[in-house]
Amino acid sequence: MVNEKQSAKYKVLKMLRENQGIVSGVELAEEASVSRVGAWKAVRALQEAGYGISASRKGYRLENDLADSIYPWEFGSHEAMFTHFKTTGSTMAEAHRIAESGRTKPGETHIITADMQTHGLGQGGKSWTTTRGSLAFTLITKNRMMLAGHSRMTMAAQVALTKVLRRITGRPFYIRWPNDIWSEDGKVVGILEEFSACGNFTSWINLGVGINITHRPRLPETDTIFHRESPITRKEILTRFWDEFKVQEKLACEESPWLAEEWNRLCMDTGHRMHIAGSGKRVIFKGIDHLGFAIVQSPGSRVEKLLLPGTSSFVKFHI
Repeated sequence: MVNEKQSAKYKVLKMLRENQGIVSGVELAEEASVSRVGAWKAVRALQEAGYGISASRKGYRLENDLADSIYPWEFGSHEAMFTHFKTTGSTMAEAHRIAESGRTKPGETHIITADMQTHGLGQGGKSWTTTRGSLAFTLITKNRMMLAGHSRMTMAAQVALTKVLRRITGRPFYIRWPNDIWSEDGKVVGILEEFSACGNFTSWINLGVGINITHRPRLPETDTIFHRESPITRKEILTRFWDEFKVQEKLACEESPWLAEEWNRLCMDTGHRMHIAGSGKRVIFKGIDHLGFAIVQSPGSRVEKLLLPGTSSFVKFHI
């Protein structure tokens, strides 16, 4: 259960944003339902976080806002669901530690965000470059799922993000197997999955997400969701993703066939001739089954085979 209370930092920041002039400590304290000392502590915490709040005998004024902030208090009553790092090695590593600590309970979700990752993780042990202004976060889910179906969480995240990116940009974005989202020009999102299991059921599944918003890494076939300054904040993108993910997460947990059908509808490669990275073997990609396994067929053959998500053999490029 998420704490529905709004913190003093959230209330103080909201009032300063809504008022162009100086706001007295008394007014802030009344708005935040805290003492004047409590209001002062909230202001100090916001200043230390980087918000440009000036102080005088008359009160406080927000001179320079962090409009694109993703600090936990920016999410209002959902603040307790977030942990933020200005800089960290990897949100995946932080999420692993939190998931194993027992801090989150079964059925709960927690999101770890960071402005910068020094050792971002990608698929297959590769690194992930966190470009300036990009959105990097890891979602901790505590759903009990059959081990064979753990990839359905990645599918849910792919479907949710693809839908959200299409809505907020008006551009076409597509799912690619096993864990990417592409525009017509290149990769814009990577998703990395890690899980812990006991017996045949998962204990937790973590989903690390990296989104190139306005800057892309210096790698071939990469793109950004906006080609100029972003008209929408990272907080808004993350909030919209979370709202849509809850819908897809429910389908994943219920083992609904609709999730795979929607995934296949949003995939850019279904029905195309591809080759399997690493081996170079040519196949026709037929989509995925309800567990997220790739269905492939050799040219000239009617026999269909399955490829397991997360293995070294995965569909990568058009031929």
